[in-house]
Amino acid sequence: MTFIITLIALLLERFFHWHHVRHWRWFLSYERWLCARMSALPAELLLGVIALPPLLIIGALQYILAGWLWGALEGVLSVIVLLYCLGPHNLWVQAYRCIDQINKQEPTAIAQAQTSFGFVAADNTQAFHQTFVRAIFSASHQRIFAVFFWFILLGPVGAVLYRIMEFVSTQAMTGAKLASQIKGLLDWLPVRLETFLFALGGHFTEVFACWKRGVLTKPSTNEQFLTDCGMAALDLLEGGRLPETGVAEQAALALIDRIFVIGLVVLAMMVLLS
Repeated sequence: MTFIITLIALLLERFFHWHHVRHWRWFLSYERWLCARMSALPAELLLGVIALPPLLIIGALQYILAGWLWGALEGVLSVIVLLYCLGPHNLWVQAYRCIDQINKQEPTAIAQAQTSFGFVAADNTQAFHQTFVRAIFSASHQRIFAVFFWFILLGPVGAVLYRIMEFVSTQAMTGAKLASQIKGLLDWLPVRLETFLFALGGHFTEVFACWKRGVLTKPSTNEQFLTDCGMAALDLLEGGRLPETGVAEQAALALIDRIFVIGLVVLAMMVLLS
């Protein structure tokens, strides 16, 4: 069932755009409501109070629906929760739109890419492209890969847990610092797995050399390790420079497509052998 749910959710995410139904404004309102009533609690404890009810609700729904229609309702719930926890914006839609604007040399293209992927690059074409490619790899992990990883391990509760920690860590919310630390721990293992898949889907020798150097580093290096391995997998750097025509960005997206296919094949094999 886990494989089928993962496959369905990944296909729906890859070929459809769901950002109009993935809003987390309710969580901000919910957090403010709780904080107003429990402001005396330490920030660390308050983060637990904020995160626990959604996790309990999803866990309870999963338990209740598990025996209905041979697990079909639980599967539907899992797909809905998984899709909701991805993103919130579709990686491929945003990236290809930005690449198209860059190729057409639209005046707002660079600003649009920086806004969409949350990075700042120097006013230099080469610096922009290198930062943009790294931002695509980072987004692939935070928006998609890590959510799937924790869903496969812990079910819908795992997907919700990761998204809550990621969301709190990026907002000016109570417990943001602790949430960032928890997210770093949650990212540590899936980052190592995703970068290994980069080796299988890209330039194996270059990536594996980078992977061996950084595999045991601390959670604080997660993003740097991820993007370094991603750049190595592309093998497009010539004299330290990337092509400036959108080729590198398209190659990064193609690599991400390949690692998801490889990941699905590995998951299917694990299911068959279990």
